[in-house]
Amino acid sequence: MLSFVKSMWWIVKKHWYRYILVLFFSFIIPFINLIPATIIARLTQGIQDNAITYEFLIFTILIPYILTVLAMYLASTSRRLSQNRLTTTVYRELQLRYMENILVQDATFFERFQTGDLLSRALGDIATVKFSAGNRLLNILYELLTVIVTFIALILIHPILAVCCFLPLTLIFFANFFLRAKVKKNWKFVREKHAELSNVVLESVTNVRTIRAFSKEEENYRKNLQYSKAAYQVEHANLKINVIFQPMFQSIAAISTIVCYGLGAYFYYLDSEAFTIAMLIQFVMYLNLFQSPLTNIGNLLNNFYQSLISADRLNEVYNSKSTVIDNDDARELDNVKKIEFKNFSFRYDGDNSDVLKNINLTINQGQTIGIVGHTGSGKSTLVKQLVRQRPICEGTLFINNEPIESFEQETVRSRVGYVPQEHVLFSRTVEENVALGSIGSTDEDVQVAIELADFKKDIVNLPEGLDTVVGEYGVTLSGGQKQRLSIARAFIKDSDVLVLDDSLSAVDGKTEANIIDTLKKYRAKKTNIIVAHRLSAVMHADEIIVLDNGSIVERGRHSELMAKGGWYHDQFISQQMNKDKEAD
Repeated sequence: MLSFVKSMWWIVKKHWYRYILVLFFSFIIPFINLIPATIIARLTQGIQDNAITYEFLIFTILIPYILTVLAMYLASTSRRLSQNRLTTTVYRELQLRYMENILVQDATFFERFQTGDLLSRALGDIATVKFSAGNRLLNILYELLTVIVTFIALILIHPILAVCCFLPLTLIFFANFFLRAKVKKNWKFVREKHAELSNVVLESVTNVRTIRAFSKEEENYRKNLQYSKAAYQVEHANLKINVIFQPMFQSIAAISTIVCYGLGAYFYYLDSEAFTIAMLIQFVMYLNLFQSPLTNIGNLLNNFYQSLISADRLNEVYNSKSTVIDNDDARELDNVKKIEFKNFSFRYDGDNSDVLKNINLTINQGQTIGIVGHTGSGKSTLVKQLVRQRPICEGTLFINNEPIESFEQETVRSRVGYVPQEHVLFSRTVEENVALGSIGSTDEDVQVAIELADFKKDIVNLPEGLDTVVGEYGVTLSGGQKQRLSIARAFIKDSDVLVLDDSLSAVDGKTEANIIDTLKKYRAKKTNIIVAHRLSAVMHADEIIVLDNGSIVERGRHSELMAKGGWYHDQFISQQMNKDKEAD
């Protein structure tokens, strides 16, 4: 429990006053709960003493009882309201910290955690921790206060009887102690299996068109069924443990009640003046107040053990730190006038060799650079360094003659428009997807960006024009349309540097030519970097570099590379011949 409190202490510190308010009501309610038993004992003693009068019933019984009920109602309602508000606040804080932490992570984080697992933590584990940090923890403290206050009241009535009734109830703590490890272990399996199931379901939904294209529906169904059964089995085992807990606690409480009645009657028989019927009734009522919290504590602890696993899973995300960190003296980047890779090498975590090897490349403002080469030669890895997805390994990447680490990540990325190979579109309208590229963009800005990306001709074929919802991941659009919509989003950003990472592969030759003409005309004074397999996309570039196995093996203008007769020359001739064959 202490480890859980320590891990959630950041919430407690931030909203301490809410916790204090709940604890205040939790402290006074146990004392109020003792009053009805005292009133009933007075009434019983009055009946035995034949002392019942009108004034006695009104002023000693009725009015105090009504005031007690009113106080109990106000205190309980205030406690519930305060606790519900606290739980809602905790839920919001957990979600905000979770999303804020994910949004600042670099690429290595998402290699460690699968998307389905992150969703499982965001939905299941946060909900579990919310109940414990906002409800269960405070409820355990409340029940403990009730136990302490009530046990003191029992001792004041009859110490020996109180101890004898308490002894059987200690079995609840021993049961919790022995079952705790099993509950935690099984709940860990539950969360892991749910995360695996989430991953499989997410893959099935995301890739449903591919599954259908290869007629793998039955195979995919069996895979989902397999993971679903595994999740069901561990969940079923967890429920068995829960089923054992509740009857066990109730049985122990029943034993304590039997002891109370048996010994209470015996002590009354020994000395009816020292231990009266009224005292026995008061003791029994206190014992009922005492037993219920102990049973509740057992159930709460069982659920609390489950939340410890969920808290650990959340802390794995909360404690994850990005490997790409701003320097303490990092400042804003106002513009990009020059980019320089100097003796730059890079390798991914776990790899035995460099993906990029001793890259030396200078890109001045207003230049268009083409990057080509075999698949896997390191083209995308090179341009991704500009958006700082991973830390610099060896060598230096300069911007305006200063290391890129000298500038804040956010401002560096704001100066670079990056269109990746995998085009990510959201389940929103065409207009909203384009407008995401620039905060505060107008309808006119969207129209211009769409025209620059040569997407205007497609608008007329969409059922609702710009208001057409493209569907999740852009499923309602073709590959070329998704590419051009992503390019439009980059155009509206109007950044100092535009990176097209193989972003013209799905468009036809005419559309490609139109977009290239746009780059020449509207981005003539800005930097453009084009990664391409189709060499026609980079023919106009001021410089073309050819990567092979992470190294620059050729560089120059189109005419210069053609004259060298190397890989670029052979690949260009091959592509032109294929183009001629397709035309025939």
